Amino acid sequence: MHKNLFYKILWALPIIFAIHNVEELPQLGSWANEHLAGESFAFLRELYSFHSLAFAMVLLTVVVAVVVILEYKFRNKLTFMLTMLSACLLLINGLTHIVQSMVFQSYMPGLISAVLLLIPYMSFVLYLSMKANRIRLRTIGFYLVISVIVMVPIIFIFLILSRWVMR
Repeated sequence: MHKNLFYKILWALPIIFAIHNVEELPQLGSWANEHLAGESFAFLRELYSFHSLAFAMVLLTVVVAVVVILEYKFRNKLTFMLTMLSACLLLINGLTHIVQSMVFQSYMPGLISAVLLLIPYMSFVLYLSMKANRIRLRTIGFYLVISVIVMVPIIFIFLILSRWVMR
């Protein structure tokens, strides 16, 4: 039953990520300019231009959508692992919005969709996966730790790639 429910709701994963990106995109560039002041952050501010951000967000959303499509099509260990890793990365991303809002004591672009959609949905996907005996809590914990480590480098790789493409 949990496995069936998992596949009934999995299609929404890239859609929820896209909604989160749509909330984040219009304000993230100005947020970065405000919070990354000073010459030492000039390169980062360039990465956060609207067009670079938009391209990176579209590209990231497409990657997540492809992972989900591959899981529906093949339903093997690799595609499931990539799907779980994507869910963990997006859960950590959502939690990061809360932490950044507390650290900067201001609204972080993407906070509303992170709290209302990203965190609850990704948590539910991970819960269903555990209840269907597809993954253990220990493995989810491992993926969450990996997500904390690789989330920022992944974002910067996509931002640098998008900046390079947009030139």
